[in-house]
Amino acid sequence: MTVTLAGTVVALPSSPVQAAMTGFRAVQSANGWVDFDGDGRADTCQIVGGTMLSCVRSTGTGFTGAVTMVVDPGYGAGRAWADFNGDARADYCRVVGSGYKNLRCTVSMGTRYGGDFTSGAVDPGYDAGRAWADFNGDGRSDFCRIVGGWDKRAQCTLSTGTGYGSTITSAALDPGWDAGRSWVDVNGDNRADYCRVVGSTSLQCTLSNGNSFGQTFTSAALDAGYDDSRRWADVNGDSRADYCRIVGSAVYASTTVRCTLSAGTAFGASFTSPTMDAGYPETQGWGDVNGDGRDDYCRVIGGTFAQCTLSNGTSFGSTFATAATSAGFHGWVDADGDGRADHCRREAYSAECDLSTGASFGSKIASSW
Repeated sequence: MTVTLAGTVVALPSSPVQAAMTGFRAVQSANGWVDFDGDGRADTCQIVGGTMLSCVRSTGTGFTGAVTMVVDPGYGAGRAWADFNGDARADYCRVVGSGYKNLRCTVSMGTRYGGDFTSGAVDPGYDAGRAWADFNGDGRSDFCRIVGGWDKRAQCTLSTGTGYGSTITSAALDPGWDAGRSWVDVNGDNRADYCRVVGSTSLQCTLSNGNSFGQTFTSAALDAGYDDSRRWADVNGDSRADYCRIVGSAVYASTTVRCTLSAGTAFGASFTSPTMDAGYPETQGWGDVNGDGRDDYCRVIGGTFAQCTLSNGTSFGSTFATAATSAGFHGWVDADGDGRADHCRREAYSAECDLSTGASFGSKIASSW
């Protein structure tokens, strides 16, 4: 089941396509489909012209005009739309400063931007592994990263909603390969755990206890998949993040999708799709397109055809597709608030979504501004 709490802890890698949900999910990018106004429908937010925030809100049948504000956009690594203050609206968070670095979040007021909340000096950590995720399960997104030299550690600075609180640091750990470092809820307790690929063939997760780091568990040997396909999604509906990736042929038109299930404190069975066209890497994403509580695998193939393969929880099922669609920044998100992920894309001054019926893509909503 996709978690629907405000400030959900699922924080995926810095990919332009993010899993969909009803409610709020953080997006680890300056560009994303997120719920800016807290109405349960996905809006499209991005940086325009290098320094301007621009959010266009979905009404369910179209889109409003852009809400804009000039800001310091921050460093590329660590930009996110995340729920800093727990009000179920997407706030823009990032790392700023030269020399000493600071955290800064610009909050959403629903129809406009509010104030900035800036931390004191922090170690922002390595680029790979920076994420805004709910480490302590209070519904607010905290800033998490990997710090240290030869003895690297995971570290999270907590949000208080109106500022920044304590910083929690793990014991020394193997931070894993850059590709696949993720802060996700692997045990279903609504707290973000640190998961990664270690060695040449294993997954490893270090659990959050809310006020400290806890148990670390490691998978048996497995194929970790292609770097740009490594994602975490809830494919069996148990509210725990599972590890999914593309394996097989180096030609994406002839590959398979494989997911390894989380058992909470261990990794369980894996299941693999039939051979398929895995789509363009920048369009790949996981979203619940049929509303059954399980994330499905979606992508764009053949230029502009959107295609989704359903998860049955222990296997992959049927596939359905759109007719040719426009290009743009893609997302698999719930644009009309019906609990199903739709196929959406945004260009500079326009947005459109093909709405999911659960078994196909149906009507379209679109606007330009």
